[in-house]
Amino acid sequence: MNAEEIARVQRDLENTVPGLELISTSSHSVQVKIRRTDHKQLRLLLMFPEGYPSKSILVEVKSHTLPERVMKLIENISEKEAKKLQGQHQVIAVCKVVRQFLDENMFIVCAAELDAVKNKLMEEGDDIKIRQKAGSFTVKAYKNGYFMAIRLSIDDDYPTVEVKIEMKETNFPKDLAEMFIRQSVEHARRCIVPPAIIKKGDPPFKVRASILPVAEYLIRDCIKYYPAAKCSICEEQAFPEDPVNVTQNEKSPVYVEYVYCSHVFHHKCLDDYMKTPPFKGGKKCPICAKRIFHEKWKATPELLEQRWAYKQAKDRELAEVSDFMEI
Repeated sequence: MNAEEIARVQRDLENTVPGLELISTSSHSVQVKIRRTDHKQLRLLLMFPEGYPSKSILVEVKSHTLPERVMKLIENISEKEAKKLQGQHQVIAVCKVVRQFLDENMFIVCAAELDAVKNKLMEEGDDIKIRQKAGSFTVKAYKNGYFMAIRLSIDDDYPTVEVKIEMKETNFPKDLAEMFIRQSVEHARRCIVPPAIIKKGDPPFKVRASILPVAEYLIRDCIKYYPAAKCSICEEQAFPEDPVNVTQNEKSPVYVEYVYCSHVFHHKCLDDYMKTPPFKGGKKCPICAKRIFHEKWKATPELLEQRWAYKQAKDRELAEVSDFMEI
């Protein structure tokens, strides 16, 4: 590198490229650190081959936060830019290109998560649209005619801030779809916020990336699971085979009820079950034996016992009257 370019790099580089720190310069190389956020930072080693600048600069990228394939991509982009500038000064231009890449590619910090979503969770017919600059992607996943489109978005502080979740479109029942979103928000929160109670012997809490846990829950555990799920009481398929026949009427016998243990029931099946003894300790899910909590069935076991005893007494009275009338 000639003295003129060395002088320009030393004088202008840090002021030209935001977030850049000049570490060293010599006749053989320039080393810089470029930082956008704690998770989007790297070291750039620019090496001058014999014959520079007639020959293009060589680039090596190192980072503790970016995936290996992202670093290789930055090297390729940088060297391609350098080849365009053969015969000219290349250092500042290459650093600008690297900074631009960090600015315009929000998902470089979670490239492995996106790969897992596409390769492990999505099936033929599913669709994903990624908007790198906006930091969002939309997944539309299908199962047996049912579908849901969800938009997930991140900001510059990801993964120390959880992914944002928005439902765009679905033909699942409205209440159930909203439950999916609420539960996915809770999954994201648990990746970022330590539990209120830490059990003895548990490892120290560490913030973790939230895109993949959220996508696994929504795609694998909800969209791909519930269309074939069975009612936990009658063991018939909970949802109709044709989504057109899904009822939104909460009083319908076949309306699908979701409980906090994640199992589903037909409305009438659950209603009959919740009103039939035993009541001690609360009604338990027939599948997982966890206590059932639901906004529509909030009566205490004691009150349910009283109602059941009253109903049995009324039934006996009616039976006695019926027997008397037949005499």
